[in-house]
Amino acid sequence: MNGPDSRDAILKNMNAALKSRKLYPPGHPAISAPVNKTHSLLTEELKGSHNIAVGLVNETLVFEDDMVQDGEKLYPELIQYMAEKKIDAVVFEKGFSGKELTDVFEILSGAQMEGHELQKELSSKGVLRITLRSMPTGKRNALEIYNGAVEIVENVMGEVRMGKIPKTGPVSDIVNEMTESVFSDPHAILGLTMIKNYDNYLYNHSVNVSIMALSLAKALGLGEEDVRAVGIGALLHDIGKTGVSEQIIRKPGGLSSEEWDKIKQHPQLGSNIIKRMEGIDATIGRLIYEHHIKFDHSGYPETVDSLHPLSQVITICDAYDALTTLRVYQKPHDPVEAIKVMSNFSGRHFNPDMLKTFMDMMGLYPVGTMVRLTTGEIGVVTRLNEGTPDRPVVKILYGEDGTEVASPFEADLKTDGTREIVTNVNPATTSIDLGSFFEKEAAE
Repeated sequence: MNGPDSRDAILKNMNAALKSRKLYPPGHPAISAPVNKTHSLLTEELKGSHNIAVGLVNETLVFEDDMVQDGEKLYPELIQYMAEKKIDAVVFEKGFSGKELTDVFEILSGAQMEGHELQKELSSKGVLRITLRSMPTGKRNALEIYNGAVEIVENVMGEVRMGKIPKTGPVSDIVNEMTESVFSDPHAILGLTMIKNYDNYLYNHSVNVSIMALSLAKALGLGEEDVRAVGIGALLHDIGKTGVSEQIIRKPGGLSSEEWDKIKQHPQLGSNIIKRMEGIDATIGRLIYEHHIKFDHSGYPETVDSLHPLSQVITICDAYDALTTLRVYQKPHDPVEAIKVMSNFSGRHFNPDMLKTFMDMMGLYPVGTMVRLTTGEIGVVTRLNEGTPDRPVVKILYGEDGTEVASPFEADLKTDGTREIVTNVNPATTSIDLGSFFEKEAAE
């Protein structure tokens, strides 16, 4: 940021444009002059960042993360319009045009609508690089976010198959929601990665990998821009499979060498699609291109170049979700087995330091592992306890006599002295569908 002077100048010109709109018709110099000035000032500021947000938090104006002193006195029109229209932030993305800005001021000052309706109106006018975020009417729970993400991946892939360039806004918004969920209550949304819908494999897999990648990004302590790149890159990592025949992707048994060559094109195809999407950072295209290149440079596409340090985040999470999913050519590994398989490839397929962080994050018994306890009871790991990887929180589903309990209950093995884990259990030997179990957990 170039400091408070440029910030104040931006807010002053935004306020002037809205104030003049009350007095003058569209296109009047008293409106266009402050709009043009706002555009040039913000364009200069955006040289150093991907986006800039002007927000309203409890009726206080905020520029990025800084509260604006005396905002209600200095910029009353701006605050008034945002509050009246139920807008909690105006987000400007790098490359927005003067026309887009003019449309935003027109809609803010004129349209008899509020909240999400305003954003729909903007989209209909082709405004892609300025977003009006509406005040939430209550946050969505983890399951609603998960299902929303599956729907967005399905829509994006559908648009690509029809030859369209997908819009970035919905992808960006859902990744922001997933990020917030991962950072505020990681266990709730991580449990949902056990949803393995065979018919919608591509969509669920994409969402599962994104949730795990965001969780790993958090565990690695990555900065905001890197977290965003990892989240979007993981969500869209298989977007290139839209260019591969469904028959090949769903084919049971082995692939011919020609079919395998087709599959191996999907990272390049995906990277090409990403380059055409508005406002997507070049890093994301690179992560998608590299997600099947192993740490030792085996895999595909072939390259001798050094890998982007973040591409392994997606590679590791992609491998874990694939190993724990029933496929036409493999039985699923349970989470404990999947971690063991991956640890055998440390230093070859996977960056050893990053894999260790992933394994520490997932724990000895990852969320979603079915376990047998010393009491003979069987349950599912729902949360990990920091500092005691062998003593997670387990939801008991089967009693000591092997019958399903009428009311499943949680046992926190950190504080419960009577129970310990004996071994992990193959869920296929029970009547429990883990995806449905975690859907129910998230909905409660």
